[in-house]
Amino acid sequence: MYEQLDFSRFHGSDAADRDEFCRALVSDLKKYGFARLVNHDVPPPDIEKAFETSRRFFQLPEDEKLKSPHPPTANPHRGYSAFGIENVSAVSNHNSSKAMPLLKDMKESYDIGSEQDELYKNIWPPKGVYDAFQPEFTSFFSVCYRAELAILEAISIGLGLPRQRLGELHANQSNELRLTHYPSVGQESFAHSTRIAAHTDFGTITLLFQDSVGGLQAESPPGSGRFVDVASGGQHECIVNVGDCLSKWTGLNSVCHRVHLPEKGPNADSERDVVDERFSIAYFGKPDRSASLRPLLGEVKETTYMTAGEFQNMRIQGTY
Repeated sequence: MYEQLDFSRFHGSDAADRDEFCRALVSDLKKYGFARLVNHDVPPPDIEKAFETSRRFFQLPEDEKLKSPHPPTANPHRGYSAFGIENVSAVSNHNSSKAMPLLKDMKESYDIGSEQDELYKNIWPPKGVYDAFQPEFTSFFSVCYRAELAILEAISIGLGLPRQRLGELHANQSNELRLTHYPSVGQESFAHSTRIAAHTDFGTITLLFQDSVGGLQAESPPGSGRFVDVASGGQHECIVNVGDCLSKWTGLNSVCHRVHLPEKGPNADSERDVVDERFSIAYFGKPDRSASLRPLLGEVKETTYMTAGEFQNMRIQGTY
């Protein structure tokens, strides 16, 4: 279950093998709402450097991190959010037929957009706080954007759409990069809190990179309220989540997922009551804000549809 797919097949010279890979990718997205990719287009050294830069930022004193604060409102989604500031429980029941418990999120995060975004400017640490941070994540954002376009092309082929159909809806880089640190906490904290509450992502696809601590869970089957563990393949693996916009376009299920108490391994110390800190990096691929969410596949039932920008604003309200 949840086997890894080798994305290098997409770039191979054998067109038949490429198309077979694209169908396998879409098959996993249909069954699970996500797929696990290796040998994708984000190089391992870039991932390692991004994780190290993220870790060093979160190790800064709190007063230094707060010099680049997230605004008190949901938009613009930029800058540093301290432990307990954001709470996705406000949107956690959006796509599920079974109500989820409202739990406090135990995390701190940093949100970054494209330097080309004319609507929302980035909030960077001021000079002298951590000068390597801005150039590193400006570069990493661009690497992830190129990988996103390749994955969208593979999904388009697997769905039988023109190969550039999804990519051309993401020309303006309205995407977001999120660094997340889940501090070490006692297991008893999970009785009334969680690392991040059950939710679906708002955009098209999410490229998720995570360490090996574990705790990621996906709702299976969709709408059941039952969550199963998704094993971590380490920092170099990319988990591709279906987001709400891709679901509206294609009928693929956007995966409801959360980060909760990690499953104990066979060699775990049963007496240990502290859960290790966890780091993840998520690149949220989002459509151009003016893009219509009119279905690309299946029946068109309405005469007018929300734009991606309108939908994003509707979903994000209440998280701050």
